[in-house]
Amino acid sequence: MTVVIQTQDTDTSAAHDPLLSYSVSTTPSPLKASPENPQAPEEIGEVVISVARQSGTPADVEWIRVKVPAGTMAPDLATDLNKISPRISLTGWTVRLDAAAKEFVCAPAGSHAPIGPDTGFTIQLSDIPISRKVGTAPITVTESSRTGSSAFQDRLTVFNLGKFPADFYLRNFLCEPSIIPNGGDVKLTWERSANATYELLYGDVNRDVTNRTSLDVEGVKSDTTFYLRATTGDPTNPVIRIISAQVTVTKSDLEVGNLAVHGELAITGRVLTRQELFIGFKERWLTTSATTDGILTARLPWASGAGLYVDAGRGIHFLQPLGDGHQPYLSIPVLKGEAIRIKASTNANPSIEWFGFGRNELVTPYP
Repeated sequence: MTVVIQTQDTDTSAAHDPLLSYSVSTTPSPLKASPENPQAPEEIGEVVISVARQSGTPADVEWIRVKVPAGTMAPDLATDLNKISPRISLTGWTVRLDAAAKEFVCAPAGSHAPIGPDTGFTIQLSDIPISRKVGTAPITVTESSRTGSSAFQDRLTVFNLGKFPADFYLRNFLCEPSIIPNGGDVKLTWERSANATYELLYGDVNRDVTNRTSLDVEGVKSDTTFYLRATTGDPTNPVIRIISAQVTVTKSDLEVGNLAVHGELAITGRVLTRQELFIGFKERWLTTSATTDGILTARLPWASGAGLYVDAGRGIHFLQPLGDGHQPYLSIPVLKGEAIRIKASTNANPSIEWFGFGRNELVTPYP
């Protein structure tokens, strides 16, 4: 079964967004275009639209119209709307064909009816004689609805349903194994017909796999959904089918924008990158920049006339050892992107270390 879902959150939606949510399924999956030979019997399909109200408050609905394009062109779903058998499962509602508008009109017995969160129902279009041209047909669902005492508004949702060649198929997309350790490998396999182009998509990858039925993917570090996309038909009105497979990675890598921890945080791996900086030039400013937040430390052993200047964006710090053997020490927090400047005297031999919160090391300071 092909399922196309369109949902709306009415608490955050725009003024003209639908107040009801819709999902569409088809049988067969995908729909098959009828043979081009007009003497051959037509393929028969079915479209079921599932309808619900997601918000906790009811919506008043005057009617729901389902527009089905009919004709002989690629964007047409049916050849003859009069052959379609419509039905609505909602008690007290009826559905009829408005042939002039090419719409099936669903309406309650009264002027309008409330649809609440517990009132789920379906609109079923059966015995559809599928058009003979491969292509994508837009199915438009329009509701006239309101909340409270506001005026009724027309709110529409569009679903694009593909009609595929009779011999097209894409199935049995598998990812094995389905659970792997961090950095493990998987093998993807699938079955497909030869009359389409195929792409594999995951993460930032978009790979042409038209001539393949399997692929090994190495070094998977996080939970991943693989999408296999098939495209066929006229380039001006193609049909697209997408199926997916998933792999779960134990102890997977995680990338987030912001992270708030309200309980305890236990870290078993490495948090800091420790790097010793080599000062290859003396008596001149050497410059680098922080690629992550971190801490810069400097220690200067005793040497006659030794001196060290360090500037990490908050003023210049000067270290000079004393004759009693004391080694001056400096620790400076540095933010990502800030410049770091270091200048050592000729006879200074400082120990400078970088502790970065991340994996990236600093570039060796240069003049």
